[in-house]
Amino acid sequence: MSVGMSAPTGSHLGAGYGEHRGQPTVWIRRIDLGDVRAATSAMASHLSEDERRRADRGVPAVRQRRILLRAGLRQFLGELLDLQPHRVPLVEDDGRPHLPTTRQDLHLSCSASGRVGLVAVSPGWAVGVDVELHRDDGARAALDEGWLDPAEERRLLQLAPSGRSQAVTRCWTQKEAVLKGLGLGLHRHPRTVRTPVAPSGRCEGWWLEPVAVAHGHVATVAVSTGVNGLDLFVEDMTVGEN
Repeated sequence: MSVGMSAPTGSHLGAGYGEHRGQPTVWIRRIDLGDVRAATSAMASHLSEDERRRADRGVPAVRQRRILLRAGLRQFLGELLDLQPHRVPLVEDDGRPHLPTTRQDLHLSCSASGRVGLVAVSPGWAVGVDVELHRDDGARAALDEGWLDPAEERRLLQLAPSGRSQAVTRCWTQKEAVLKGLGLGLHRHPRTVRTPVAPSGRCEGWWLEPVAVAHGHVATVAVSTGVNGLDLFVEDMTVGEN
């Protein structure tokens, strides 16, 4: 796994676009959802009229999150496709953004929690990403909420108490990442997704890897592949800078 390098941009994408190796590649951009100035700038310059209307329907914190996450997705795709952010041809299906059929070999996923937003893009591989703000009390309630598989429960109870709470949150991000990659979200019960109860590993036909995020958060990326491992490139993004 490689971390911390840039994805190819603009004309660099064209040369290798569609030439996929056996090991999948995922590019992730981290976004600071607390950046008020970026949200104000990106609202007008990056978003479509429908996206602006949707953002405006949220309370201030939700509005800002929607602006920055969608603007970040548009900005990153614009870099990859050599387009201005507002010209990226995003379409939505049940609230899930994707590119039209002519660009279906470029797969997308987004997630937000607390001050952390994540945008994941993979050329040729279905991808899902999820980030969660970790809370010890929420993790402790997991055994009563019914979303853990029995095998997961047994493995979690074998862990030292000091690490168990965060492992539960990690399990949740892994389940969400897989379900997002499948395009199902919580339309499928998370209990049906059995995770490895480890930072990385296999889950059905998906490979899972942790994503480095701000303290107090946990994040996972899932890629549909039979290969164990992936090339993961993670960078911070300032929305509004091109």
